[in-house]
Amino acid sequence: MKAVATVGRRSMVAPGDPPLQRALRQTAPFDLADFFDRKLPTVMGVESSAAPSCQAVWQGTLYEPLREFLGRRSKNLRARLVQHGWRLGGGHGAAPSDLCLLPEILHSASLIVDDIQDGAHARRGGAALHRLIGVEQALNAANWLYFWPYALLPALVLPAGRRRRCADLITRALLDCHRGQALDLGVQVWALAPVVVQAVVAEQSRLKTGRLTALCTGLGAIAAGARPDRVALLQQFGEQVGVALQMLDDLTAVLLPARHDKAGEDLRCGRPTWAWALAARECSSDQYHALTASAQTAAQTGNWQPVCAALTTVLAPVGLGPARRALAAAGDLLGDRLAGHAHLGDLRNELDGLERAYG
Repeated sequence: MKAVATVGRRSMVAPGDPPLQRALRQTAPFDLADFFDRKLPTVMGVESSAAPSCQAVWQGTLYEPLREFLGRRSKNLRARLVQHGWRLGGGHGAAPSDLCLLPEILHSASLIVDDIQDGAHARRGGAALHRLIGVEQALNAANWLYFWPYALLPALVLPAGRRRRCADLITRALLDCHRGQALDLGVQVWALAPVVVQAVVAEQSRLKTGRLTALCTGLGAIAAGARPDRVALLQQFGEQVGVALQMLDDLTAVLLPARHDKAGEDLRCGRPTWAWALAARECSSDQYHALTASAQTAAQTGNWQPVCAALTTVLAPVGLGPARRALAAAGDLLGDRLAGHAHLGDLRNELDGLERAYG
């Protein structure tokens, strides 16, 4: 969720972030807002007997805000990962577009909730949804999105057994993502001993971001009829990609000035991030405790910029190296197990593009 990442708290895209905006300009075959418009009549048909006054309220407080939010620019990374899972799982042609968009729906829900939890002001080039319609209505809209994929699954042209497995996979991913989000929300970094920071950050990233990307590759493979061992392999790959992307997201928030507003959200809340996990590794014990003490003060005063500058100094020699190595390891996992697969090159290109997008 930060990913449903977190669940999906940290967006892969920050408004005004030039490297990531370049990635957004790539043409994607998925249109979530159009999908919403096409599928919404099936929901509203059930409500046709309701009074017009009720339907008007639903439009104003639920459907129209979601239509606007889902229409904002996105890389559609999760939809593309479903496609990769489908192809590497033995599927022919393109994966069903409805299937590919299920994780995008869940991710969108998680972003709305994460922005509420972080007190964020912006998302995907516009105001955070709760800034537009209020916390109560935004939370309700996000919860509606979490349940919507279950209503969409029965319409997928798949054998019934595969649809059931897809539904089970979504349920498990949502449970994992929320457990990861609990780790993210439940402790401030200054309350963690340096020796446990990395373990906590790694587990929350695995659950809140890794399990959502594992859902993407797993859904594609299951829908394609892949054997259980192939599904497990593609889920393991997806999880590793998700953790690597969370690392990139956390580290660039500190290292790239264009993303410092995102770093400010994390620092004001005392969130354990990969920036802190690597700082605990790179700093002396005294230096690290001084950093976390200043972070605690910044959370009280709102003056987070000096902490961000100090973290930048610590992390600059390390850079994005750990995240890039984690992303490369995910690619190597499939390269070792699926050497020669016709679609492996496409997936390698996808990973290369993601790494370049983060500068």
